[in-house]
Amino acid sequence: MPQVALSSDFLKAFAQIPRNKQKVVREALEKFKRDPTTAAQNYEKIHTLDDKVRTIRCGIDYRAVVIHPPQGDVHLFVWVDHHDEAMDWARKKRFEVNKHTGTLQVYEVLDGGGVPTDAATELGERPSAPVETVEAERVPPGRLFAGHDNATLLLFGVPEPLLIAVRALREEADLDGLVPYLPEEAADALYLLAAGYSPDETIDELDRAKPAQRVDKAEFDPDDFAAALERPGTQQRFTVVADDHELAEILNAPLAQWRVFLHPSQRKLVEMKSTGAARVLGGAGTGKTVVAMHRARHLAKSCPPDKKVLFTTFTRNLAADIQAQLTTLCRDEGARIEVVNLHAWAAALLQSRGSKVRTPTREQQLDAWAEAMSHDPQETFRESFYRSEWNDVVQAQGILEEAAYLRARRAGRGTRLSRQQRKLVWEVLSAYRRALQRRGFMEPADVIREARLLIESGKVPLRYVAVVADEVQDFSEADLRLLRALVPEGPGDLFLVGDAHQRIYGRGSSLSRCGINVRGLRSRRLRLNYRTTQNIRNWAVSVLRGVSVDDLDEGTDDALRGYHSLRSGEPPRIEPQRTERDEAALILAQVEHWSKVQGRPLAELCLVARTNALLRNRYAPLIENAGYPVQHVQTDESTLGDGVRLATMHRVKGLEFPCVLVAGVHRGTVPLELRDYPDDAARQAH
Repeated sequence: MPQVALSSDFLKAFAQIPRNKQKVVREALEKFKRDPTTAAQNYEKIHTLDDKVRTIRCGIDYRAVVIHPPQGDVHLFVWVDHHDEAMDWARKKRFEVNKHTGTLQVYEVLDGGGVPTDAATELGERPSAPVETVEAERVPPGRLFAGHDNATLLLFGVPEPLLIAVRALREEADLDGLVPYLPEEAADALYLLAAGYSPDETIDELDRAKPAQRVDKAEFDPDDFAAALERPGTQQRFTVVADDHELAEILNAPLAQWRVFLHPSQRKLVEMKSTGAARVLGGAGTGKTVVAMHRARHLAKSCPPDKKVLFTTFTRNLAADIQAQLTTLCRDEGARIEVVNLHAWAAALLQSRGSKVRTPTREQQLDAWAEAMSHDPQETFRESFYRSEWNDVVQAQGILEEAAYLRARRAGRGTRLSRQQRKLVWEVLSAYRRALQRRGFMEPADVIREARLLIESGKVPLRYVAVVADEVQDFSEADLRLLRALVPEGPGDLFLVGDAHQRIYGRGSSLSRCGINVRGLRSRRLRLNYRTTQNIRNWAVSVLRGVSVDDLDEGTDDALRGYHSLRSGEPPRIEPQRTERDEAALILAQVEHWSKVQGRPLAELCLVARTNALLRNRYAPLIENAGYPVQHVQTDESTLGDGVRLATMHRVKGLEFPCVLVAGVHRGTVPLELRDYPDDAARQAH
């Protein structure tokens, strides 16, 4: 029986066709798996650049594009569409195993002898017949890859027919334009080389084997599809279907490609055998959470029956999202993964031991502060200073006594305190704690601390073999100390995922100060953005250029070097308005254009503002009065009904919408008015 492999392009195309036609395609696929030679399939060669291209009939008017293996019996399904459109899609593409990397590649060759005509013309090299490779020939000065020779570019997966176009590039914006024609493995490497990485650094960053490290120094067999499909570089775009059950699972959710395809850099992290805690950094959209979920599944497969893997997050919303997605990703191993927000886990532990966990509201906290402020009748410091000192020093470091506060770290706090001033401040802070205790309240940091102390006392048996934590950039030091206590130190014990650029709660913490060592090879970075278009990424990066961020462990993180996107699209538009009335008119015009002119479902539109008050009082009434329903994104966005999505900047983090409108971006709102923040450090954090 022939084997079938599906490409990510095939699944994208499959998702776009009508449901009744999807059923026909499914049936054709199943018949092909049983017998591709049956006459009803009409399995035939077509006139294309690549003579391996075939098509099969899917009903009367649809065709699936199939790549016939030069040897063996693995057939690649790479596209499905109306008859003529399917033919056009395949006509100028090549499907081949790269002899230098061993990866199965798909790339497009246009008129002009192997180079996209517009790219070659704009970039100053005349299209010609496929280049006769002189491997030592270097790219001339003034070009993006000046100094690199052809052999280096070929080593990183640049197809020989596209070598001219790559050599002609002058700046990174030109590379953005060429990326749609390039195999992904080549684009990944070229972005790093363009960012200044040396060839050796690029190989290390992409976790590729150096030529000298390969056991077999010969070129890869270009006809061996089966071997190519076993390599990580191929598996980021192709998956071999094991059986009919797996085929049905994949086709039931063709857009959930994160379940099926992993980039080699992601797969390496999922399957890594670390000697201890591991840290994964990555910008927005690089698939950190996807890696974390696959890592949890990977660990759960070898988990003893009486143990579990804990997957924990900073926010409750993300924990709910993760639980739903793991349900679709996992089979039996899902029962061995526990997903819970860290604060909820700690509260449940204390409650199981008889403690009453009552968290104060903001109003109840303010009442307690009013009582505590009576201990500073001279108002030496403002109440906002005491609140900040309480959260960022006392609670963050788990301080319970005056002696500990007098020697506590206060780096970055802005306001220097003498020993005498610290004593005065402690009187107010300890009075606040007593006020909470009299009222029977525990702040989240208290819950976290008490849970950790209970574990460290040995009274709670440890039932986890590993902990996977997402959103680590927002965890306090108290949170991180609890993570460290949850699982014994050992191989693969902690897998921590985060990005300081996305920190929206707190000030950041040091892993090493909390007993978590991630130095060396156990700290890795993801640089490929799957969610954001290159146009939006370029704009966002320009805003962040020169901004220093930490690496979650007292070091700095060169987060933006080599960071790039796979997708392209429209650049962001900035539309300054003079008045709220002008802004309202623009918002309604844009919603109307997206929904009525472009025909987009309202659930694809999201209006984002800085605060819930703005959404509730200004933008929700505006849109509803124009006749459009709205849905406030509070927890799981996927469960909401029809309507324009409204979300705060905090809540929208990690979500994806085709159309986003950011409203109310004016002085005093973005960043939020800072009058209540007591020092420079607090202002910087917000």
